[in-house]
Amino acid sequence: MYNDEVMDRYQNPVKYRRMENYNIKIDEASTTCGDKIILYVKTNGGKIEDMTWQGEGCILSMVSTDLFCENSVGRDIESVKGTDDLKFVESFPVKISPGRINCVLLPLRALRRGTKEK
Repeated sequence: MYNDEVMDRYQNPVKYRRMENYNIKIDEASTTCGDKIILYVKTNGGKIEDMTWQGEGCILSMVSTDLFCENSVGRDIESVKGTDDLKFVESFPVKISPGRINCVLLPLRALRRGTKEK
């Protein structure tokens, strides 16, 4: 069902750790499946200097969160928040069934919600 890239990322996440010097901490949970993540975001001048995470859940949400954190570093936070949901899902390394789209979108939606008032 999952390719080697997804399985390797799940077993060896790149950005899974608690960050000490973050500006923004976002706790997010999926109401539909119980996936839970914490995003730690360090920003400077509107740019994401670093983003790490901790959490638990299905393979799709965990891999998506790790990829999201890695791919967001160096980008403008508003640009990341403005990512189109469909393009985000289509960029995932495997095809996602409609019932699992919320798993993949968890980190993007968390960043949007968690920085709405910041």
